[in-house]
Amino acid sequence: MNNNIIDLTLTLGSDQITPVPGLIEVQTSPLQTHETHARSNTKLTLPTHIGTHVDAPYHFIESGETLENMPLNKFIGPGLLLDLRKLSNPKTSIKLNDIKESLGGTTINSDQIVILFTGWTSSKSGDPDYYTGGPYLSNEAANFLVEQNTKAVAIDFPIDKHPPTPKSTIKDFPVHRILLGAEIPIIENLINLHLLVGKEFTLSALPLKLKGGDGSATRAVAFITSKF
Repeated sequence: MNNNIIDLTLTLGSDQITPVPGLIEVQTSPLQTHETHARSNTKLTLPTHIGTHVDAPYHFIESGETLENMPLNKFIGPGLLLDLRKLSNPKTSIKLNDIKESLGGTTINSDQIVILFTGWTSSKSGDPDYYTGGPYLSNEAANFLVEQNTKAVAIDFPIDKHPPTPKSTIKDFPVHRILLGAEIPIIENLINLHLLVGKEFTLSALPLKLKGGDGSATRAVAFITSKF
């Protein structure tokens, strides 16, 4: 086992996964088996937004880019981990002052992927209230990340306050619309972020090259480069 590579990804098909309200769970069924064909092939059915995944701008912006047209460097880069565990609470917004406090005077560089760490996914993913009970980012904090020319934002909590029903309107999911409208992809539902505290690392979260893709599952990993 390489201790310099940290897996940040939920296991698809496991009980760790809470489906987004209104979407299906991961479903698999055999197409060929070792008994029938001396090999295994499986049909996989899943939403583009489930488990650890990437949001492309088109997810919420009708004129936004889809996955196959996005630069790969949007999904790979030095990570800047903001530890918000003591500053975030269930059903409460993470405010601009919380972001600035966690930065502690550190400047966000345009080549960095900003990672917002609350501990919510590791402790609550798989629970029915995962999407409705967690912390969420304020619009003001999202606009600040846009102003800093952030390359991508990665999270371990539902970044928006979810509406009461799966049928959303243009007024819902404002943080998604702010970030994706600025062509900042969102990398959602990371785990094991506690293993990155106090370390320098590169984050990789490449999505599938899906034509017209509004999002995709990813195998997100961190490559540890050094300790502070």
